[in-house]
Amino acid sequence: MRVFIDTGFFAAFADTSDQFNIVAHQVIENILEQRGLLHTSNFVLAETYTLIRTRAGHRCAITFMQNFPKANIKVFYVTREIEEKAKAIFIKYADKQFSFVDCTSFALIDHHQLDHVLSFDRHFAQYRFKRTVHVLSS
Repeated sequence: MRVFIDTGFFAAFADTSDQFNIVAHQVIENILEQRGLLHTSNFVLAETYTLIRTRAGHRCAITFMQNFPKANIKVFYVTREIEEKAKAIFIKYADKQFSFVDCTSFALIDHHQLDHVLSFDRHFAQYRFKRTVHVLSS
């Protein structure tokens, strides 16, 4: 199992006051027990640091930032090619509220042929990951 982790999921994982904190920890633990491989992107991490700071404070964001390298999560970097694919997705789906970071994630997931997504964001299901996305909330 190859899993991509999105911003909101990381924020829930990091913020002990988040309603999905326990669930996020349980899901990650379960995936690791199954020897699943975890992935994210540098864009998602940048967005995550800001979201955690906004929701849980600067200290929580710094703790997540400092502890992240210890996690067994591969970080994909958004290349020029991925950015161009993301732009095409962003332009094509004018009827959706996809953020550009979401579009870079979609492009990376497609490019690396990942199996699953951990997200609380309905946009992943709206794109085309309907049968493989773990959307834990709408």
